Amino acid sequence: MSVISFFSGVFCKEQSVVAAVAETTGLSVVGDADLVAAAAKLSGLGADKIEKAFSAKTSVFNKFTHEKQRAAAWLRLALATRLAEESRLLLVGFCALLPPRDISHILRVCLIGDAAFRRSVAAEEASLSEREAHKALERGDEDRALWAELVAGTKDPWAPALYDMVVPMDKTGVDAARDLITKHLADPAVRVTDASRSAVADFLLAARVETVITGKGHDAAVSARDGVITLTINKKVLLLDR
Repeated sequence: MSVISFFSGVFCKEQSVVAAVAETTGLSVVGDADLVAAAAKLSGLGADKIEKAFSAKTSVFNKFTHEKQRAAAWLRLALATRLAEESRLLLVGFCALLPPRDISHILRVCLIGDAAFRRSVAAEEASLSEREAHKALERGDEDRALWAELVAGTKDPWAPALYDMVVPMDKTGVDAARDLITKHLADPAVRVTDASRSAVADFLLAARVETVITGKGHDAAVSARDGVITLTINKKVLLLDR
């Protein structure tokens, strides 16, 4: 069986859908907290420093220290290590945007809904007032937009190109969402293949290189294909040879 990744807006019944899918499929749930802990262990950085990468708040010194990029690199390594060990996972949270599209045995799911629906869920599940819910939605969407820009190169965290399925939760119940997702999980397009396993190995290699690159203070995109690394420098830099 393949991996399912869930990226969701706040108050889109993510927990209920994930629980229903996990019960149906028997897949293990891996969330951001699990990967933050693994990344902290691998890097020697504090878990709090890793977790700050998910927040839209950015230090004025980040353009010099690249703290967010370093945290994202270690999160990629933690996730790539897990994917290399196991291909039966429910990946939930911010880290769902980290795997490259080349890993075809990941069914990428986005759960989102309109603002009115999400405010009603906020009132139902968290007892928030309309004003509090509005602020929570704004904050949550801002965090996700900045994270999507950091790791996926787009300011739109709900862009359909990022996903295989975008489920409108304001029009879809939890059971219907579960049935829809599990149905698509059986599609041959998301089965584990030799090519998709090779893509995981490339993801792991690229993640290892990226932790070294960012650790040296450099900000470059790292990718791998068939064991060959490509570095993409997106900004003008001095001392290019370094």
